[in-house]
Amino acid sequence: MAECSYPDNTSTLMSQWTDTITVSTINMDTMELSHKLQSLPTTWPSLFNLCHFLLAALAVRKEVGLSFSRLHPLATWVATITAAFAGSFIANPLLGLPILSALSNEYSVLLATGSWWVVFYCPGDLGYTLARNKVLYLPLCVMKEIYRAAKILGGITEAATVFPEQELLMMMIGLVKGNGSGLMRPVTLLVCGVWSPAQTEVLTMSVTSKQCLVAAVLMVADRSGVLPSAISSDMVYLLIVSTFIAIKLSSLVAQPVDPFQPLEQLGAHLAFGGLWDRER
Repeated sequence: MAECSYPDNTSTLMSQWTDTITVSTINMDTMELSHKLQSLPTTWPSLFNLCHFLLAALAVRKEVGLSFSRLHPLATWVATITAAFAGSFIANPLLGLPILSALSNEYSVLLATGSWWVVFYCPGDLGYTLARNKVLYLPLCVMKEIYRAAKILGGITEAATVFPEQELLMMMIGLVKGNGSGLMRPVTLLVCGVWSPAQTEVLTMSVTSKQCLVAAVLMVADRSGVLPSAISSDMVYLLIVSTFIAIKLSSLVAQPVDPFQPLEQLGAHLAFGGLWDRER
C-alpha cells in the first residue's frame, strides 16, 4: 500500500523565522545607534560645545587672518561669540525669546572665550596648529556634524511648542539651528569691518545650508507622518547624520561634493525659466 507523503514545511518556516529575526535585529540595531547619536550631545554637552566653539573660532580666523587679530582682539572675540551662538541669536526672537538669552549660560560663554583665546592667542600658535592638524580636525568635524543634526531636531522641537501644526516654521527654525553661523556670516564679517552683503546664504546657498534644509524637511515630514511607515524615525535620523559626515569628510580628504547640484539644475531647467528660455 502506497504511503501518503506530506510536504515538509520545516525549511520554509525556518527561512521565514530567520528573515524575521534578521529584520528585527537590523531594526533594533538602527534604533539603538540612532538613540546613541541623539543622546551623545546631551550626554557630553561640554565636549560637543567645545568642538563647536573651536570650529567657530577657526572659521573666524580663516576670514580675518592672524594680523587682524593682533590689532583688533575685541572684534575677533565678538565675531567668534556671534558665530558660536548664531543659531540662538537668530532663532530666539523668532520664537519670542530675548536675543541675549543665547548668552544666558555663562559656562558656555567662558568655554567659547577659551576656545577663541586658544585659536588666536595661544603661545607659539600651538592651539591653532593642533586644531588644524587632521588628526584632531577630522574628529572635531565629525562631532560637529553629529551635533548639527541634534541642533536641527532640537530646533524643530522648540518650534513645534510655539507653532504647533506649522510645518514651514518648524523647517525654518531647524535650518537656523543647523547652520546659524552660515546665516550670520555677513554680521560676523561686519563686526570685523568687512561689509559684503553678497556673501549671504540667500544669494549663494552653501552645501551646509542645503543639507540642513533637506534634513529639516525630512524630520518635519517624519514628525507629521508623511513618510511611509516602513521608514522609521531612527532610520531618517541615522541617514541624516551619515550624510552630514560623508559630505563633510569628502570636502576634507578629497574634492568638495555638492550632491544637490544636479537636482538644482534640473529644477531650474524645468520650473524656473530654463526650459522656456531655450525654446526662444
